[in-house]
Amino acid sequence: VFKAEFCNPASGNEKGRIEGTVGYIRRNALVPYPEVQTIEELNQYLTDWCVKEASRTHVPNKSETVLEMWEKEKRYLSPLPPIRFEACKLLSCKVNKTSLITVDTNRYSVPCRFAGQEVWAKIFVDRVIVVAQNQVIAEHVRSYERNQMITVLDHYLEILLKKPRAIRDAHAFQTTEVPDVFKRFHLKMREQEGAAGDRKFIRLLLLHRDIGMEKLTIAFLEAEKTQVFRYEVVHEIIQKLTNQDISFQPLPTDQTPISLLDYKVSKSNIEQYGKLTGVNNK
Repeated sequence: VFKAEFCNPASGNEKGRIEGTVGYIRRNALVPYPEVQTIEELNQYLTDWCVKEASRTHVPNKSETVLEMWEKEKRYLSPLPPIRFEACKLLSCKVNKTSLITVDTNRYSVPCRFAGQEVWAKIFVDRVIVVAQNQVIAEHVRSYERNQMITVLDHYLEILLKKPRAIRDAHAFQTTEVPDVFKRFHLKMREQEGAAGDRKFIRLLLLHRDIGMEKLTIAFLEAEKTQVFRYEVVHEIIQKLTNQDISFQPLPTDQTPISLLDYKVSKSNIEQYGKLTGVNNK
């Protein structure tokens, strides 16, 4: 239901009304620069500004505001599609042996089990989503730099279990996304137990899939305070954080034994086993 009317390239004078509106928005909505942290915040800010502007601006030759006319117009519009349009570019990629795909010179990681397979990359303005077998297998913040490697440690945990020493130099473990306490704790476990410490540490990292990264980070910080850098210590703290620890009720004082000599245990009668086997033990 749209009609295309093309203009010449770089000819703003042919669409002056559009160019003028862009300038008006730039001068009024974006001066001074909005202080936001994410593109979602910016979009919400601009949406609020547009609604406010529409509520005070009148339609030419009409007594209604733009917002009032918009409410009338919506009654005649067709409903939006049930599935939202994805404003992205699709790119077919092959995962290399190090579980990376290449998008615009940058490399992004996917779970290691997809190495060697063909996948689809959905390239949005702010993120890259990787899809295989009709399911999302990875999502990254899109990088606009060149020749960067963007990796997620979780994508490599299964392969690191088979090659635990590799975590010492793994790119995904050296990124700023991995909390510093993880690196300190791993260093201590490696010093104390060598390759066995590497393997136990990776087993701890796998627990984030069950309890989340936040609780796992808390567990490492609490364990670090004890200065005992062992798998069992972190696991016990995790059980407490997730209310899975087993608490024992104290025995009442009147039932607490004073001397074990007061307890007599009858001797087992092995003749009863003879009845089962048909053998007389006498």
